[in-house]
Amino acid sequence: MSSRVLNQAANHGLGQTVAKFTLRVAIAAIATLPVAALGVSSARAEDSYGAIARSRSTEGKGYSWNYATRAAAENRAYRECESVSGNGDCQVLLWFRNACGSIAESTTGAAGTGWGTSPALAERYAMDSCAGVSSYSRCSITRTFCSPQ
Repeated sequence: MSSRVLNQAANHGLGQTVAKFTLRVAIAAIATLPVAALGVSSARAEDSYGAIARSRSTEGKGYSWNYATRAAAENRAYRECESVSGNGDCQVLLWFRNACGSIAESTTGAAGTGWGTSPALAERYAMDSCAGVSSYSRCSITRTFCSPQ
């Protein structure tokens, strides 16, 4: 508020009330900023990411868990997959945060992934995903893990 507005309010007997109110609002706003920032920082510091990458041609895989960022988790899974397959066709099929990830593969070479709040849920979604591209009876879970672990 400008001093002109405050002076006009004082002329009407409201100056002290408006000034006190403005001061209280300003103090409250300043006091809340560090607390809000701290809450956001600590929530992000606790996030844990994981990922699954797979080569279609060789069926080589790479995995990651307990990474601080999605990019770091995807990069780790991708690099591991490439080191195993050596074919240059790895793709990150799944990333997840503070959850479990699973991959199901079929005897025909198809694969499906899923994530969930428990290993059982992640496996169910991976099986459903695999069944969408292959026969359900030909799919089986090949790996499940959680992040954080």
